[in-house]
Amino acid sequence: MAYRSDDHRNADHGEAVSLTVTADEARAIDSWSAAHHIGDRSEAIHRLVSLALDAHSEHDDVSFR
Repeated sequence: MAYRSDDHRNADHGEAVSLTVTADEARAIDSWSAAHHIGDRSEAIHRLVSLALDAHSEHDDVSFR
């Protein structure tokens, strides 16, 4: 069973997105969120995406030096 998140809470600050993940991905997200004391799966996904974007941005910064 896949999990679908329709997160519109930040629509004023950017585009609302829909995300579908597999059951394995949902379990991995739940495991990560439990380890970081985040009770809401949508919030966990938001934080994971932010971390990935930050890491990507830092990588780009290093590439340009």
